[in-house]
Amino acid sequence: MRVKYSDFSDVAHRPLRIYNRAVTAFNIRDDLGKVDMEEYLSQFSKEERLEIAQMTALTRIKGAKFMKELVTNGVEFVDTPYVGEE
Repeated sequence: MRVKYSDFSDVAHRPLRIYNRAVTAFNIRDDLGKVDMEEYLSQFSKEERLEIAQMTALTRIKGAKFMKELVTNGVEFVDTPYVGEE
């Protein structure tokens, strides 16, 4: 894999962390291919990979809009400046 992608371990809200990992994995697959996606997923434990697979399956069933609302329920977002924007 040419680029280091976040594992979202800094995201305290577990459903959002799992969702972000699933979205990142599929973005990597779409942009770079299956091998790079598998490399990204290999950094996670078997349990974490199962959670990502479950999140993916539920997203396919319920739809992306529903899942975004579900995984952000109860999350407080804080505006932070972008790098160089202070």
